Amino acid sequence: MTRRETICWVFSLLLVTVVSWGDDPPSAVQKAQIVAVPSKLDGIEVEIAGTEGVVLAGTFLVPQTASSTNRAPGVVFITGSGLQDRDETIFGKKPFRVLANALFDVGVASVRCDDRGFGASKGDPSTATTLDFLADARAQVAWLRSRPEIDPARVGIVGHSEGGLIGTLMAQDPDPAMNFGVLLAPPGISGGEVLIGQTADIYAQMRIAPADAAFAVECHREMIAAVAPSVDEAVLREKMTQLVRAQLACLMKTKPSEEMVASSVQLGMKQIDSPWMRAFIPLDPGPAIARSGVPLLVLFGDRDLQVAPKRNAAPFQRAASDYPVAPEVVIVAGANHLFQPARTGMMDEYATIKVEMDPAVPKMIVEWVVGVTAKMPVGRSAPVSPKSSP
Repeated sequence: MTRRETICWVFSLLLVTVVSWGDDPPSAVQKAQIVAVPSKLDGIEVEIAGTEGVVLAGTFLVPQTASSTNRAPGVVFITGSGLQDRDETIFGKKPFRVLANALFDVGVASVRCDDRGFGASKGDPSTATTLDFLADARAQVAWLRSRPEIDPARVGIVGHSEGGLIGTLMAQDPDPAMNFGVLLAPPGISGGEVLIGQTADIYAQMRIAPADAAFAVECHREMIAAVAPSVDEAVLREKMTQLVRAQLACLMKTKPSEEMVASSVQLGMKQIDSPWMRAFIPLDPGPAIARSGVPLLVLFGDRDLQVAPKRNAAPFQRAASDYPVAPEVVIVAGANHLFQPARTGMMDEYATIKVEMDPAVPKMIVEWVVGVTAKMPVGRSAPVSPKSSP
């Protein structure tokens, strides 16, 4: 992958997370279907009905020891931004499958679903924001809590990137929508600041001349600031054009053609005008972090260039010292955004690293989930249709 391809790919991928609030989806427990499949390793195929025609297809992995008289704890997996399958497959690697099987081995059930409109799931993702993916996550929690083999008072989430932010939102008092959460690389700052920070970190890693990088980052900041409902499209296009020219100047030794500039601007305008991005840029997870009401394990990779811990960990660390239910924050040495052992953290490394995750990460998650669920009272009643307060 060339330097220019890397940055263009980054610009389209750096839409990591958004905090959104909204109404609970109606309970769809009675509509859920379970279809047995031959392989026990693959679990049981399920369908979970959500809102507005969404039907989430996924894998229910439940220990054989679990029953209505011996209920197991369980987790819902929530993927990162962009449409993902149930395993959060990237470059053939399946990190959610690895984590689900590791939890299964210690008696923790799980459900993991393809995103709406992707894989075997149904629904229109074209106008979806984090609010909609939050509704999908709630539907999965409600479904898991309804299962006779699952203890409804010990149901948590494992969320990565945008999924981590959805988990942050679901953890809020006074009505947490789950009992515990593992948040992998969750943004702790506003979407716009995440994007700007990513740009700066990637340019630094690429050793772009400091003056050129600083100008491009400032152009990015101006473009982000211009994204508001009242801004004229001509003004936004002017800012986008300025940003594109600054980015290309960083990446190319020769002056780009006007055709290249025009096509890049058009792509950028389409991206910035998406409902997801319009919701993402202004939203700040800080208030949700401050209202955390359940135990959380929050992990960051110290070589993550997409959700860098130097910017995003601090709000969770403050919550650990300032609020009654303190999240446990861990910075994983040498790990990238996918928690692989990385050299640089750049996105072009994702495909070349041979493992889904640093082996220490699943071990840490498993030990924490087992420890936290062991301390929870067993058999308490819990709402089938959980709520999350703004």
